[in-house]
Amino acid sequence: MEGNVQPGKIHQIELPEEQMKPIDFIESKFQLLHQKQKRPLFIKTFAVAFLLFYASVAVAQISYSRFLMLGQSELSRENYTEAINNFNKALESNKEGFKAWFLRGIAKYSLGDYQGAVNDFSETVKLHPLYTRAYLYRGICYGKTGDFMKALNDFNHALELDPFDVDAYEERGKTKTDLHKYKSAVDDFSAALQIKHNDPLLLLNRGVANYLANNPEAALSDINKAISINAYNPDAYIKRGMIYYELDSLEKSLSDYNKAISINGKYPFVFFQRALTYLKMKDTAAVIADYDTVLKLDSTNALTYYNRALIEAAQKHWDKALNDIDAALKINPENLYAWFNRGAIHMEMKEYGDAESDFTKTVSLFPDFAGGYINRAYAREQLGKHKEAFLDRQRAQSIITSANSGQNNAELLYKRYSDSVYFSKIIRFTGDFLSGDMKRGRVQFVHIDIVPKPDISVVFLNDDEYLKSNDKKHYYFDKNIVRFNADNVFGIKLVFTAGIDDSQKSAVYDAEKKNIKVIESGDSAGYCFIKGITMTVLQNYEKAIRCYDSTLYYNKTFVYALLNRGAALFEEENLKWEELKYTSAIGINKTGFGTGAKIKPPSYKKSLADYNRLITLYPSLPYVYYNRANLKTNLRKFQRAIDDYSMAIKLNPGLAEAYFNRALVLLYLKENRLACKDLSKAGELGIEEAYNIIKRYCGK
Repeated sequence: MEGNVQPGKIHQIELPEEQMKPIDFIESKFQLLHQKQKRPLFIKTFAVAFLLFYASVAVAQISYSRFLMLGQSELSRENYTEAINNFNKALESNKEGFKAWFLRGIAKYSLGDYQGAVNDFSETVKLHPLYTRAYLYRGICYGKTGDFMKALNDFNHALELDPFDVDAYEERGKTKTDLHKYKSAVDDFSAALQIKHNDPLLLLNRGVANYLANNPEAALSDINKAISINAYNPDAYIKRGMIYYELDSLEKSLSDYNKAISINGKYPFVFFQRALTYLKMKDTAAVIADYDTVLKLDSTNALTYYNRALIEAAQKHWDKALNDIDAALKINPENLYAWFNRGAIHMEMKEYGDAESDFTKTVSLFPDFAGGYINRAYAREQLGKHKEAFLDRQRAQSIITSANSGQNNAELLYKRYSDSVYFSKIIRFTGDFLSGDMKRGRVQFVHIDIVPKPDISVVFLNDDEYLKSNDKKHYYFDKNIVRFNADNVFGIKLVFTAGIDDSQKSAVYDAEKKNIKVIESGDSAGYCFIKGITMTVLQNYEKAIRCYDSTLYYNKTFVYALLNRGAALFEEENLKWEELKYTSAIGINKTGFGTGAKIKPPSYKKSLADYNRLITLYPSLPYVYYNRANLKTNLRKFQRAIDDYSMAIKLNPGLAEAYFNRALVLLYLKENRLACKDLSKAGELGIEEAYNIIKRYCGK
């Protein structure tokens, strides 16, 4: 089997002939030629083998160098996903090319795929144990994932190899800062400054470390010096402004933030920090104005929506507060404090049913959160659920007593923990501050809805669209499809791919121009199958299913018809279910709108039967396991779905969609470490949105 498939590259699965039930109309017309050969002399055989060996080595080296150069070019232009694609091709030619491993690691690092980058840097140092930069960047990536001890080990190793590596001292200093080893961090930044005198960035980092080491005078001295060297770096003013803020020198803090904004007015973080200063100064109008600016520059900043909601709630603007909390939860649905405060807002609005629901979500996220039980108890009392309220209070009391080592003043503790109005505090949770003009190539910052990749089926391949989109769309082939594409007289080509797009629709129209009815007088099963593909691509699943039924009537072992029919049945059932849910929602009954009946999800029995039958006929086809995994995911049989995705990957290690969908299931099951590994592989194989999900779920 050929692995590591790249987008658009032909992927062919070689199978023993006895495993396939050949399809009549795509059966190859070519016959293997068995020719008698004379036994050559040893010296002649050796000479030919010698020449062939060196010719193949030369071709591989040329291919490696070419794709390495193309990858470097894309990397320099910050086209990181295209760079990875080229480095993949370079590594296909030469697995021992350490530069390709290293540079692919740099591209992954730039996309926020730190674990994937660690893997590539590890391969680099296996091949080149003295390559200092690989240790340096691997250490940086370990730091990004919170594995600080491994990061320190790598920086130490880099400094053993090169005691004058300024970057290694700097990064080790940053890691020590993360570990709260502030004085040691100051020493590392000082060592770097001994080599690279008066570097403003090193001075800024040492200034921060000095402040955290309780030496604000030294901190301000370092930052003032950095500003004197480079007066146009907004980060220097922001860092000094943050120190002034902590020292309650609010006018000086405000002046520094204003200076940073005058240098770069598209930097959301400075507006966010200035809002905190205005908050200390009790200028809530200015706070809201700065939060508005942050969200204009970065509409997906959950932290800002959350903080603005707290201000609005304090002003009793309940509807505005709810809208902002909802926006924060859409971006960050697992945030405990957002659910808790939404419940508190509903309580203030006397919407006790909604409040109860929000507090239930709160305690499901954090079962030992006493405040959640206390507030839910109050909401339940208002709803007349006295028994449930009593049990909530008991649970809260148990948590409080345990947390406070059995302190006796239960009334005081209860009052402390029952404070539901967190509106006077800014509770920090993850927020990204991206400039309004993010650099090209950083696909991880593009906001997307996370949805699984659709089923794979056999569709038409349009040569023109294939060449245009082969770096985005994934095409897969097995031996029989390759044979048919090479040998049929109808000018039609087939391919396995996930979902329907314009290239397939274009191919349908192209096939109609070529008058596919010429097949009708020949193989009936083949003709019905081609018509079924046409209906599938046009998303007329009912007609497509009838065509596949006819195909299987003529040929019961037409395996590709089973695959396509299974996928079409799956889509048809989903469409009918969505329609039923919609009509139920707008129906009218005695109590008002809606039927009140719970619409059962599909069982997918027919589709599952097709996939099971196909597996008995063609057990080495990876796409049937992938489709069955999608089906099982919809049935919430997550472990069985993971088994099928794993089997699909085993049969085709380059099946990008299987890695991606398995990652989503693993994320749902909160197996983030395994999910992030799959997302890295999916991104490496060309699924760009994997990097967006890595950014959300695979950081520290």
